[in-house]
Amino acid sequence: MDDLSDSAGRLPWDPLAAAGVGLAIDAATAEAVVALRAAGVRSILLKGPSFDDLLYDAHEPRPYSDIDLLVRSTDLPRAAEVLAGLGYRERAEREPERIAAHASVWVRPSDRRYLDLHHTLGGVDRSEAGHWDVLAEDTDTLSVSNTEVEILSEPARALHVALHAAVSEPDAEKPTIDLARAIERLPREIWEAAAVLATRLGADAAFETGLCRLPAGRKLAATLDLAPDRGVEEVLLASSAPYSAWTVERLANAKGVRAKLRILGPRLFPKAEFMRVWYPAARRGRAGLARAYVQRLAWLLVMGPRAVRAWLRARRDARG
Repeated sequence: MDDLSDSAGRLPWDPLAAAGVGLAIDAATAEAVVALRAAGVRSILLKGPSFDDLLYDAHEPRPYSDIDLLVRSTDLPRAAEVLAGLGYRERAEREPERIAAHASVWVRPSDRRYLDLHHTLGGVDRSEAGHWDVLAEDTDTLSVSNTEVEILSEPARALHVALHAAVSEPDAEKPTIDLARAIERLPREIWEAAAVLATRLGADAAFETGLCRLPAGRKLAATLDLAPDRGVEEVLLASSAPYSAWTVERLANAKGVRAKLRILGPRLFPKAEFMRVWYPAARRGRAGLARAYVQRLAWLLVMGPRAVRAWLRARRDARG
């Protein structure tokens, strides 16, 4: 995709449809935030209306189809109870390792409403502590469906725009448009503050990777004096390695046979619910489910060597 520096006026979605869907999502967002608040769980709304508020004008609403809420990691069990009380249930883990690392996915069958419950941001170094404290120390508020909700500060949202571009596929349209608009619209001091946050969160490399998805972002990154320490995960991120390479990295870091089997087992033989989400054949009874498992094993035989090669290249480049 090109730089999209003139993205306004040629957005690839219907503004009326985006606004209509957004109203329904916003109502469910307010419901969840109020319920969490009543249970003593502080939450911060990510992406969705907060990106819309930062990057888009009133006549060109940004489309979003799910809810993203960030909570303190120690509040996750209580938050899960609240969501269950609202009719949500945790969905089988999504395929990409990069998503499972920072959020769990909840769905409410009654209205097919999806909610991603985050304990950190994608692209943030999970070995670093205190993510919540950094992100929650300075927040803004936004009215969503007549309810005041917390959102990230402008520098943190700028950082999140770049991180979202980094963890998305390189040709993903909406994250790229978000990034182009952020680069166009946000002043330099916001990006400088975003770079400071990236360092505090151990997300320098992912921040730079996201910015460098666009030529204008590469120019911006060059002026921010970023000197990221690139580990294997950061190299995998920058190289858009296949998702399976992240599983190889987890296996390499797992200590002991049991730890490795806990990672490998669900990848080889996921739960039936997961299979029905990702493999249409699995929705056709027991025989279809069996065929789906065969299809998955065949896919793993093809993708496995490719993932190992990508991981080995990432190890080599990280050692650099």
